[in-house]
Amino acid sequence: MATELTAEKLAQRALDVNVVTESDLRTVWGELGTRNADYSQLCQLLLRRGLLTNYQLDRLNQGFRNGFFYGDYKVLYLVGAGTFARVYRATHRVTNELFAIKVLRKRMSEKPKEAELFRREGELGRDLKHPNIVAIHEVVSKGMMNYIVMDFVEGHNLRDFYKVRGKFDPLDASRIVADMLAGLSYAFQKGVTHRDLKMSNVIVSSDGQAKLVDFGLAGLGVSEADGGDGANPRTIDYAGLERATNVRKDDTRSDIFFVGSIFYQMLCGQPALAETRDRVQRLSKSRYQEIPPIVGIAPKLPLAIVRIVNKALEFDPDRRFQTPAEMLTDLQLAMKRVKDQREGATDTPVQSGPMEGHDSEGQPIKLMVVESETKMQNLFREMFKKRGYRVLVTGDTERLFQRFYENNRTADVVLLSSGHLGQDAVDAFNRLGEEGATKELPVVLLLGDQQSQWQKLVQANSRRGVLQMPVKSRDLRLAILKVMQKARGESSTSR
Repeated sequence: MATELTAEKLAQRALDVNVVTESDLRTVWGELGTRNADYSQLCQLLLRRGLLTNYQLDRLNQGFRNGFFYGDYKVLYLVGAGTFARVYRATHRVTNELFAIKVLRKRMSEKPKEAELFRREGELGRDLKHPNIVAIHEVVSKGMMNYIVMDFVEGHNLRDFYKVRGKFDPLDASRIVADMLAGLSYAFQKGVTHRDLKMSNVIVSSDGQAKLVDFGLAGLGVSEADGGDGANPRTIDYAGLERATNVRKDDTRSDIFFVGSIFYQMLCGQPALAETRDRVQRLSKSRYQEIPPIVGIAPKLPLAIVRIVNKALEFDPDRRFQTPAEMLTDLQLAMKRVKDQREGATDTPVQSGPMEGHDSEGQPIKLMVVESETKMQNLFREMFKKRGYRVLVTGDTERLFQRFYENNRTADVVLLSSGHLGQDAVDAFNRLGEEGATKELPVVLLLGDQQSQWQKLVQANSRRGVLQMPVKSRDLRLAILKVMQKARGESSTSR
């Protein structure tokens, strides 16, 4: 148990599994002033310095000696888990670059056919290099060790994004679908279809770009691993459509149908296909034929967008878009029509001259939002993006500092929200003013409505402002501009 561990024993465990070095520990012991430090003091210092993550600390406390590394990649956090695999955020032990590691679950690795399918899926996806496809860099399959190394994308999968946001604005949904189609079109030209398109396999990055994951199920003999009836659990919806429409497993028009299904749900707030766990019902032909017309659910949708959705969801494959590129072309035209028809924003800017979110040279201001709760992330992203800012989002204060250590021009201004991060946000606000890479950076700290007691802990100045909820969006935007203008003024004076 963690309570039985001493600081010395914890340090030795971390050293034994190579998550820290002797040099790291010498520095830590030196800062503590003794090796007889309190266990909790050592934990806090290791976490604060970024030498351990909470995930690593939990495993060390439980006595695990594995799961900290996969090849040259050190695991930082568990990002997500599914029936077949877990996904971790990891860094390369030499370059310190961030990656995502997808690891096949132990019970699946014990099945040779599942492990082989996982390997072949990864190797097929490794050949796809496109901005709207999450890149695969390495595929390892050795006995019980089966993992895939991919780009780490800062953001959320579309399923989680949708759970928080619900219905999307038609143009926002269209932009996501356009990115999906661009990735599918590239893969189709390489002879690859997806065959497992669903919201959880679409990653929306912090800057709003959609990327596809988990290519490779088409043409890999998936029926070998499904018990012989041709409907693998991962592709059962595709199997139902393919049987009902009598098309091959690698027909790109099936991918188009499921793009249409995702588009439908984002626009009207309910799934196109009746949701059920019953296998027979999921394979039923009527499930694909009896989709309620989207115009009846969301009658105010732009007609140009409705036409795209309807054509993608045609039951007859010959009446659908025949390629992703064809659908993308029509969607881009529809988006242009909708943009042309829309009136300008009614909300007034808080400054004259250049657009509010742009600098004096007309370049977008890079705003880093630090907020751990997805709903608030989305609120901030929408608030500032429509003002012209380039919005970057992270939910991890240590990741914030890592990005600035890698590039001190990562962002022009930072908004720290303590509502869900708690005192970590206050500590990060003060630390930003102390670190050499960030001490000149303009920052606004937004305290929660029950967090006034932290005001006395905040080290504020003219370029480092503090607001407390509730606050109007206009006042928050004014605070951002105020600290930026002050920082620029002080910078020009110092020169």
